[in-house]
Parts: sequence; structure tokens; C-alpha cells
Amino acid sequence: MTKSTFNHKHVIPDLIGNPSPVKFIFWIIILFVIFFSRFYKLQSTPPSLSIDEVSIGYNAYSILKTGRDEWGTFMPVSFRSVGDYKAPTLIYLTVPFVKIFGLNELGTRLPVAIFSTLNIFLFWILAKRFIFNKKFIWLSYLSTLISSLSPWLIPFSRSGFEAVIALTFLLANLIFAFEFRKSGRLLHFFLMFLFAYLSAITYHSTKIVVPLLNLFFIGLEFKSFKSCLSNWYKENRLALGTTTILFIMITFFFVQNFIFGSGSSRASMTMLSKDFDFAKGLLPQFLPHPYAGLTSFIGLFSLWFKRYLEYFSPNFYLTSGLGLVTPGQPGQGVIYAIEYLFLVLGFIMLIFRSKFFESILSTPLAAKILTVWFFVSLIPASVTNNSQHSLRTLNIIPVIAILITLGIAFIFVSIGQDRLKYLFGFFILLGYIFGIVRFADYYSLHYPIELSETRSYGWKQMALYARDHHTEYDSVYVDPRFGTQGPYTYGIPNTYFLFYLEYDPFKYVNDANRKSLSTDFENFKFLEINWPDFDHTENNLYIASPWSIPVELIGSKQQRFYVPFLNNSSGLYAISDR
Repeated sequence: MTKSTFNHKHVIPDLIGNPSPVKFIFWIIILFVIFFSRFYKLQSTPPSLSIDEVSIGYNAYSILKTGRDEWGTFMPVSFRSVGDYKAPTLIYLTVPFVKIFGLNELGTRLPVAIFSTLNIFLFWILAKRFIFNKKFIWLSYLSTLISSLSPWLIPFSRSGFEAVIALTFLLANLIFAFEFRKSGRLLHFFLMFLFAYLSAITYHSTKIVVPLLNLFFIGLEFKSFKSCLSNWYKENRLALGTTTILFIMITFFFVQNFIFGSGSSRASMTMLSKDFDFAKGLLPQFLPHPYAGLTSFIGLFSLWFKRYLEYFSPNFYLTSGLGLVTPGQPGQGVIYAIEYLFLVLGFIMLIFRSKFFESILSTPLAAKILTVWFFVSLIPASVTNNSQHSLRTLNIIPVIAILITLGIAFIFVSIGQDRLKYLFGFFILLGYIFGIVRFADYYSLHYPIELSETRSYGWKQMALYARDHHTEYDSVYVDPRFGTQGPYTYGIPNTYFLFYLEYDPFKYVNDANRKSLSTDFENFKFLEINWPDFDHTENNLYIASPWSIPVELIGSKQQRFYVPFLNNSSGLYAISDR
């Protein structure tokens, strides 16, 4: 379909005839969606803080009180935490919220929820100004609504996930990249690379996505970029020199700390070469081969390519992408079922550059950026040791929303009769209502109940009980093993106890036990409990899962407290010696 046949006045006449009321209604709907999907019952849904969340919260609390992390490092650029060296951005952003709201669920989760809201507005700016042709402004509104409703983004927006903040900086980076292309101003270029670095230090996936996207952008516009450099040199050498020095300093800082330093530790732990299937299954088959190096590389490349292709599988998008139910059961994909056909259509148009596709985008550059953005966003997750990881592919959500919008627009415009258009719109509305209800059921009912132990449910309740009763005992022993499958899952209970006791970070850092890298403090001792090894003539309390405790003590008078998982399976017990 050519540009002349795609007449926006025959597509959405209400927007053309009287746009103001429609825009007002649109923003009311967006704000409604944002409130209920990002902020409503934020402190209680999900029902427990994850290990990462309590670690982020307590480190923010420690920075607030002492200027140091839980290990005593002054203002670190990466946080040692439990040995995974967390990215610094979210922790520092959490500090003022802990100051205002306290060390609790709301103070810990609010920063990500707010940045998720910023994502929606930045996406709207990007789509409206730089992606869609101004004649078809309604597409930017539609894609923004689709993005705000995304089941891919909502769960991560309600917990402490750095990827949401990294996506915010990525969107800002692209906005200023397009602005720089239009204006040629040094300020826009500086903000472009500043947000690129902020995104890259916030989450590991963007260390790959952001550089590739920006290098591609500059490569496409290299002649213009050279011309801008020449103009900057002629007109304002001081500003250009200052920007160049800042660029070099920031790049050196980034490479030193986040590529080769401690900030790369987490990424190195999850690389594909350490995947169980490769390390234990494929690699031993290659080692006896005379060309072991070559064959192992081929095997690794094959495994990567397989993982990459898994992100084109329908099950990721329709049934299993979010993992909100017990593995093996049909669940929730990363998009709604009604969106899948439109996503496929949008993807086909993206690849084959149909005339319809070119007619509604602002420039050919927008089409090229969307294409590279799509394929590059899948690389970080595919080179790690998990298949179909929805968090590590979070960068692709804006492209997905745009492709779905393109698919809807194509079918809508292809329909000749107005009556059929209204019927199509009604069909989409019903599909979204069904999808949202289904997602809400999975996320608010199935997920917290069936998978409560995966979020370490119960440690909060035990920490609060111990806070009120630990002085009644000589020692409180806490076993980090938990779960319904046996002693195979290890938690980090000491962080929950520090968090919910709001334990003084200064005392914790300077505790004598910390010199031996112990996590013990006061009379709390965190270690595996083998019941016969303890002197039960003492007055101790034991917090553990059922396999660490003699069965006859469960339900006896020595049982002081019990927290089942939300599916009523055996959770955590507090058992005393007396």
C-alpha cells in the first residue's frame, strides 16, 4: 500500500476532527494503567521481597547511615553484596526512598516503579517524535498504551530489577541520539553518550545492547557526525575539548570498573561457557578430540545459536516466557495472546520493508534502528546460561510494542468497510480484556501462591519473630537451606534479618565476626543445622526447614513459630531446646 492510499483521515477520524478530548482520555487511561499496574498494593504484591531486593534495600540503608556498604567499602562503584557485585545505580537511587519511607517494602520497590513510569513517557516521546510519521500520530498513542499494558514489563516494575532503570536510560539515550541527528548540537551528543553509559552501568545486558546500537547509529550518520565535529572544532573548541576529556574519563572509568573490574563479576558468572549443558554435557565430548579447541568453539557457537533462536519460539511469547506458574504448566507469555498475530505481521513488515511500513515511519533511519534494536536486544540473554530469560531481554519491549502496533494498523487499514473496522476494534478490545484478566490471575493468584518459595517467602516472618524473641535465647541458629524439594535451595537469610531488624550498619560492619567473612551478628548464627551436632542442653532457638529438625519436634511444645509457604507446603520452623 502506497503513502497515497494510506490516508490517516480515513483511519481515525475522531483524532483528526477533535483531537483534544481524545488525547485527554488517552492520558487518563495511561495514568489509570500506571497506577494500578505499578503502584497499587506495591508493598504487598508480590508478597515477599526477593533476595536481591533485601540486599539492595539494606545496602541503601547502610549507605544512608554510614556512607559504606555492608562490607565497609566507602561509596563503592559495585556492591559486593552476596558475592555477585551488584550494579550501583539502583542501590544509590534507593537511598532517598529509604530515608523518606523507611527500610521496608515500599521504600525498596518505589524507585523501580517510578522509573517504569518514566519508561512510558520516554517511549511516547520517542515514538511520537522519531519513530512514526507525524501524519499518523495516533500510532504513537496506541503503541504507548500497548507498552504500558505489557505483561513483560509489569512484573519487573513491581520489584527491585535494575533492568527497568537501564531501559529508562536506553530510551533517553535514543531520544538524544535522534535529537543530535536533527540539531547537530554538542549538548545533545554529550547527553546521548552520558545516558548510554548510565544504561550500561545499570544492568549487564545493556553493556552489549547500548554500544552496538550507538555505534550503528553513528555509523549510519558518519558523514554528518564528521561534519558536526568539524563545526564544533571551529565554533567552540573549549566545549569540544571538555566533552572529549569527559568522554575519555568516563570511558576509562567504565572499562576499568565494569568490563574488567568487579562490576563484571555477575556477568562472568552467567556466561554461556559455564552453562551446565555445555560444561557437563557437550564440552567433555570435545576434549578427547585432536582439535578440541575448534570443536568446543563450534559446540559453543551451536548452543548459542540454538538459544538465540529460542527467542523466536511461540511458547516464549504465549505460554512460558514469564514463568508465573510451576514449570511444565501452561502459563503466561511475555505478550497477550491477542497480540501475537500482530507481532508476527509487524516483524514481517520490519524484515521485508513493505511500502505500508515505510509510509508510516518518520524516516528510513527509524526502520534501520528498529531492526538492529530488535536483533541486538536478544544477544545478551542468548549468551548466558539460561534459556528464554525474560528479564535479560527487557530491552526489546519498546520494539515489540511498535511491531504489534504496526500489525494492528496494517489490518485496520486493510479493512474496507467502517462496520468491519468497528468490529475489528471490538475484537481487539475483547482480546485485551481477556488477556489482562488472565495475566492478573496468574500474577496475583498463581504466582504468589504456587511459587512463594522462589521469592524466599517466610524469611520476613521469621526475622520479625526473631527480632522480638532473640534475647530470650543464648543463640539463634538459622539454616540457609529451604524449599519443598529438600536441602537443595540456599537462601541468604542473614540479609533478611539485617533488613527487618533494621540492624545498625555501623555495628554490623565493625562486628568481630566480619573479619572472618562471617555473616553472624549478635547471637544470630547462620549455618547448616545438623541436629545431633548441637548441644541441646543449652537454651537455643533453631530456625530451619523440616528436614533439619527431628520430626517429633514439629508440632510439639518446643515449636515456637511456624511459617508455611503460601501453597500450604512445609516452610520454616522455629524450634527451641526447651
